[in-house]
Amino acid sequence: MISDFTKKKKKYCHIEDDIDNVIEELEKGNFIGDRIKNLQLPEGENSYKVRAVNTDTNNGKSNGYRVIYYVIMNEKTVFLLTIYYKKDDTRIPNNKEISDLIQKYCD
Repeated sequence: MISDFTKKKKKYCHIEDDIDNVIEELEKGNFIGDRIKNLQLPEGENSYKVRAVNTDTNNGKSNGYRVIYYVIMNEKTVFLLTIYYKKDDTRIPNNKEISDLIQKYCD
């Protein structure tokens, strides 16, 4: 995952600034974006997908980054699972892959 981010950062030099708004909202406890359904997570745990602008491409949110994160509500813990650029990545993670990321990095 870290190596993927490093590669993206080389190609999209403003990625950190572009996702800052998402990070700030999460730090405030605002779980923004669309809840990803059918992940079969325990009660009080959710995963979300939120859009973020990619200023390196000037395409707006609809064609920008997708940030997928996982929340454990009672612990007030948030894990950033993955970031992908919608127009660039040919492999958008499916629910099984998201569940696998949660098991691998968040348990």
